[in-house]
Amino acid sequence: MALEVRKATRADLKDVTDLWYELAVMHEDLVFGYDLSRDAKEAWKEFVEDGFKRKNMCTYVAEEDDELIGFLNVVIRERLDIFKETKIGMILDVFVKEERRGEGIGSLLVKRAEEWFEKKGVKSAVLTVSPNNEKAVEFWEEKGYETYLLKKRAKLD
Repeated sequence: MALEVRKATRADLKDVTDLWYELAVMHEDLVFGYDLSRDAKEAWKEFVEDGFKRKNMCTYVAEEDDELIGFLNVVIRERLDIFKETKIGMILDVFVKEERRGEGIGSLLVKRAEEWFEKKGVKSAVLTVSPNNEKAVEFWEEKGYETYLLKKRAKLD
């Protein structure tokens, strides 16, 4: 069976949540302050499930032989009209199983997300990536995403 990239359905929710959790646990080691709560998996599942009802959010999955091998979440955020561009596309999560990376699956997911943004009248997409995740940084740069802001964080006692 050929690889298919499609919108996720409620039937995909458990598998997508399992993939997200694998991504989130990886980020716990990469990102300062990314310690997951005890109920992180359930909270994220509810977030995505709620997204099925929203017109400004979409989840895509990559599936082959009835197995989900990757996913991507996107949302459109409204900014104050102090900016010329008030609708911004945000890529929230992208994940492809480690053994399938380098096959173009992530690129297919991103392409679908960008097409969805364009259909919604969005002119720019943004995302957050850990500078410690060198492969992800390289992936996004190859897609034409540039650093435009740096986030800083301090632990307050």
